Amino acid sequence: MSFAITRRSVLGGLAATAAVSGLPYRAFAQSLRLFGAPIGVSVPLAHLVDRNGLAPLADNATLTIWRSPDEMRAGVVSGAIELTTSPAPTAANLYNRGTGMRLAGVLTTGMLYLMTTRGGLDDLTGLAGQRVLVPFRGDMPDRVFELLLRARGMSLNDVEVQYTATPIEAAQLLLAGQAEFAVLQEPAATASIMRGLAQSVPVFRALDFQQLYAETGGEGLDIPMAVLIMQDSLRDRLPDLPNKLLSELRGSTQWVRNNPASAARLGEDYLGLRQPVLERSIPFMNLSLRTPAQARASLERLYGELAGESAALIGGRLPDDDFYLDIQA
Repeated sequence: MSFAITRRSVLGGLAATAAVSGLPYRAFAQSLRLFGAPIGVSVPLAHLVDRNGLAPLADNATLTIWRSPDEMRAGVVSGAIELTTSPAPTAANLYNRGTGMRLAGVLTTGMLYLMTTRGGLDDLTGLAGQRVLVPFRGDMPDRVFELLLRARGMSLNDVEVQYTATPIEAAQLLLAGQAEFAVLQEPAATASIMRGLAQSVPVFRALDFQQLYAETGGEGLDIPMAVLIMQDSLRDRLPDLPNKLLSELRGSTQWVRNNPASAARLGEDYLGLRQPVLERSIPFMNLSLRTPAQARASLERLYGELAGESAALIGGRLPDDDFYLDIQA
C-alpha cells in the first residue's frame, strides 16, 4: 500500500535533540499523521497542519492524501490510518465492522452537482433514457444520485449510468462528448467548467444536489457527505486530541471559506490540485465543521435512507450511540 504524501514535517532535529539529552523522543514531540481525501474537504486540514495548529499536543503533524476510498479503507483495516476524512457511509461501515473508528466531525453539507454540456434541464426527471457519468460506484456520488432519483419515482435503471474510477475521468469523458451529463463533486465540477472553456466546450451546473436533497425532507436538511473519523487507539494515546482537533479545525475551515485564493495556494501545495480550480471551487464546497452531536440528525436521516436501499453499505445497521464521539468544541 502506498499513499500520496505531498508534504512532510521534518522531525530529524527533534530526534537528534532527544538523543543528545537522553530523554525519550516522545518527551519532546508527539507526531501525528492525518489522512485526507484528494478533494476540497482536506484543504482545512492542510491549513491546520501548515500553521501547526495542534501544538503543543502534537508538535509534528503531517497530512497524507489517499487516492481512493478503497485505499483509505485498506489503511484503516491494517492500522496504518488512525485519523482520516471519509465518505459518511464508509465511516458507519468501518465502525460497524469493529475497526475502532468513530465519528469526530462532519466537514461539509454537500458538494455534488449535475454537470452538463447542454442546457434546458431543470429536474432529474429529464434524465430518463440519458447517459450519465458517475464516479466511485457504490460511494457517495452514486448513492446520493440514486436517492434523488428515487424521490422522483425513478431508479438508476431509468438512466444509462456509466461508472468511472474517478471524478476527473468522468469530467474528461464529459468534455470528450461521451455523455452529456456527469455527477461531479467539487473540485471536479469546477474543473470541468474551466477545462471546457479552454477546449471551447461549454459546461454548465445543471442541478445542485444539495438543494434537491433538501427538497426531499424539509428545511435544514443537508448532505453530510464527508466526515472525520478517529481510531480509539489514537484517543487513548492523546485523550485531549478530539476537542483540540475540532476547535482548531473550525478556525481553519472558516479561514478557507474567507480566503479562497490563499487557501487554494495551500491546497495546491498539499493536495496537488491546481490553484485556479481550487480558488473557484471553494465557494461551492459548502465547507462547514460540525460536531457529531450537531450533525447527528442529518447523518441518521442519510444512513436510514441508504440502509433502506442496501444495509450492507453502512455495515448492516445504523451505528449506535458509541459511534458519535462526545466532543465539546
